[in-house]
Amino acid sequence: MSTSLHEAQLQEDAINRERALELDSFIVEAPAGAGKTELLTQRYLKLLQTVEEPEEIVAITFTNKAAAEMRIRILDSLTAVANDALPEKPHKQQTFELAKAAMQISAARGWRLLENPARLNITTIDAFCAKLARQMPLLSRFGSQPVISLEADDHYAEAAQRTLEMLEQQGEFADIVAECLEHLDNNTEQLAKLLASMLMQRDQWLHYTQQPDAKAEAEAALRHLVTLDLAQAANVLPAALQTQLMPLARYAAANLSSDESVTLLADWEAPFDPVPETLAMWRAVAELLLTNDDSFRKEKGINVKNGFPPTTEGKEKKQAFVDLMAVISLHPDAARDLARVRHLPKLSHLEDTWHLVAALARLLNLAAAHLWTVFQEANEVDFIGIAQRALAALQDDTGATDLALKLDYRISHLLVDEFQDTSPTQVELLRRLTRGWIAGDGRT
Repeated sequence: MSTSLHEAQLQEDAINRERALELDSFIVEAPAGAGKTELLTQRYLKLLQTVEEPEEIVAITFTNKAAAEMRIRILDSLTAVANDALPEKPHKQQTFELAKAAMQISAARGWRLLENPARLNITTIDAFCAKLARQMPLLSRFGSQPVISLEADDHYAEAAQRTLEMLEQQGEFADIVAECLEHLDNNTEQLAKLLASMLMQRDQWLHYTQQPDAKAEAEAALRHLVTLDLAQAANVLPAALQTQLMPLARYAAANLSSDESVTLLADWEAPFDPVPETLAMWRAVAELLLTNDDSFRKEKGINVKNGFPPTTEGKEKKQAFVDLMAVISLHPDAARDLARVRHLPKLSHLEDTWHLVAALARLLNLAAAHLWTVFQEANEVDFIGIAQRALAALQDDTGATDLALKLDYRISHLLVDEFQDTSPTQVELLRRLTRGWIAGDGRT
């Protein structure tokens, strides 16, 4: 790397770090070891200079270890100021100056942060949800506070077993269990294990299984995912390369029996668009180019079985095919992106499979209901249950609850370390916590 490029990157990094300390909302993305935790510490110290009370800043992490580390970093920075221990490293000196300003605010407002470190609102998302649920036990559907079960496997297994026992009853529920069991060759043990594992991750799917328009959403999502994979294949085979491949594919298709998928390319005259409607054709191209182990065909392995007979014309077409494959394979991950097309679901079968998907969704809802009963009987709950009750405490059918309005008034800044965008519960929690916020009101 040239010196000038390195200096430019360092300057850009410094500018971005300064931006992340402004009184605005940000997403910070950086690899491990890039100093995100130090930046988070600096932002916390900077925000302490803007609030009336330190509790207005809520910092959420994912593990007790991470929460403890953040708390220690902030307290160490404040302690360094109290001891007038200016660090040597430049970025630590910036932290020191921010801590110094925060200590001045603390002294002026009587916070006494070093004597009262509990006023630093740094917590895990699980502990934060538990705190919300405790503040409004009736609204959050808890009477007396249950014990948080750190190992809830037995409860998941019990709920799964009770769900399968509904087969002994008559009616709609028994039919749902029977249909799902039939799909698994009546293997009750396997279905019980699958249900238990799904209950362990129900925050990932419960929202979707309870949507009235889930079918339309699922089909739209599937089409979207198929389109994304086809777009990757189209990057490997843009229109120009497809045009070169067309006559070779037509030749091969003409020499194969009609039950071979490659024969779909017998009349290939125009490049394919990366849309679900062309999936079968993309599959045929992948079959033409790749072996069974998803690698590009080798010259020695290309023969009459692939549509290239040992005739003069066949040898010429084969050589042209080999040369073109060499060009196609230059694209990074070309074989992988083409192979993915082979394993995409056939959209023409959606209507046939949707009935089963709907049955499985209803079965999962039944299992989730049984799990709630199991937890109530044991006066226990897992962290997912706590999070769901916290959401209920923040918003009901009429809108924001009193607790949500109270928190909306008290929380001025949210810091989320290692945000999990794959967790619908976490996304919804943050949405409800910031529901009343408006742009430019000073909250971040």
